[in-house]
Amino acid sequence: MTDKDSEYGSDAPTRELVLCFDGTGNTFRADGGESNILKIFRMLDRTKENRSGIGSDITPGSVAHAVLRRSGKSWTSKAFDLALATSFDQHVIRGYRFLARRWVPGAKIYLFGFSRGAYTARFLNEMLDYIGLLSADNEELIPFVWEAFTQWKFSEGEDKEERLGAMRCLSVSRETMCRPVGQVHFLGLFDTVNSVAEFNRESSTRPSPKIMRHAVSIDERRIKFQPVLFESKLGTGSPDTKQSVKDWKKGPENIYDSDNDGESSVLEADFEEVYFAGNHGDVGGGWPSKSWPTSQIPLTWMVQEAIKAGLTFESDKLEALGCQDPATSENGLDIVRQAERAQIHDSLDYDSGRPTETFFWRLLEWIPFKRPKITPDGSVRMTRWHARGSRRPLPKDAKIHGSVIRRLRADPSYRPYNLGLGNKPNEMGKAEEDRNIGEWRRIENDGLRDYWVKV
Repeated sequence: MTDKDSEYGSDAPTRELVLCFDGTGNTFRADGGESNILKIFRMLDRTKENRSGIGSDITPGSVAHAVLRRSGKSWTSKAFDLALATSFDQHVIRGYRFLARRWVPGAKIYLFGFSRGAYTARFLNEMLDYIGLLSADNEELIPFVWEAFTQWKFSEGEDKEERLGAMRCLSVSRETMCRPVGQVHFLGLFDTVNSVAEFNRESSTRPSPKIMRHAVSIDERRIKFQPVLFESKLGTGSPDTKQSVKDWKKGPENIYDSDNDGESSVLEADFEEVYFAGNHGDVGGGWPSKSWPTSQIPLTWMVQEAIKAGLTFESDKLEALGCQDPATSENGLDIVRQAERAQIHDSLDYDSGRPTETFFWRLLEWIPFKRPKITPDGSVRMTRWHARGSRRPLPKDAKIHGSVIRRLRADPSYRPYNLGLGNKPNEMGKAEEDRNIGEWRRIENDGLRDYWVKV
């Protein structure tokens, strides 16, 4: 028996590779304002031999960012990266390198992300789908496979010959240098947004994790925080690549995956996109709070979904951070009820407590960025008209978390118009109280899996 067989044989525990990607504006802190990603990373049991993890707090990296920092404009630099996410490629490559060094056949990959960090996790998942992993001793080739993947991904709409050429380059790269890793086991996202200047393009390709959970904000209004949603199917790659990716995922190394049962396991998908009350930070965390914040609900939901998917956490830290199953923990239901009544923030309101940032975000609302807009018939089209703080359009039959319904019932002033309720689109004046919450139908009722749709 070889060392590899003895270490990773059938009796060895499954290796869990956990990568956590935070948004650009979040740093380590101790005032209760940590993001949900930092809290998840904190709760992981990092003492286990079969566990590896990475905490990625987005840091200055681009030339433009460095120039701004040298000039002493540290906040301006941070705001610039917040708006354009200029260091995106570094963080995808960092995560890819981490996996190349640690992945072994049979390992389960868990990816978590918030904001642009969620887009990073999603992009990395897609890169693993389409090109696989280099071996650890070939790290110098990472820029080459990155170029091959991004060239192909964004060749849609180009000349057919260019598209085919990009596909050939991608195929040769993965078949010559890379190894298939199967599906990412769990992709957990908090309010995915894409403000990456060079990657702000439409693409029909989607990542194909085995399990995906996405917590999405109802109340975020900033133009540069438009959500990146999953469509009706996962892994809906373009026709010229879809079959080849299926074949790639059935590579010989996948026989080590105990969950692999042949064709039926290829591109297996279990995904849920659920909407929660609050703005971007109320879903992904980051607002300091003396009590349980609004973001506690999507955090607990995500952690419990990851536990069901097989990820292990330290029980004492789960309890300390209020993330145990509310149905079985001593004070779990009380924590949820407090979070349902917690403050909802608005980054376009000067009363949010961050006036300098508010001025910056309000200024961007008058720049004609391309964005989705709800038309009078309920459909969505793209426009470049000034956003002026308009709410995000929600898809038809959006899955709304039960905590939102309870907030609607308890707070007559909470009536988001993108839920088909009363507040005016410009939201400049005070919301009028309205007892009518519309008609809703509950589609699932299993603890935190409490989902409703508008009738």
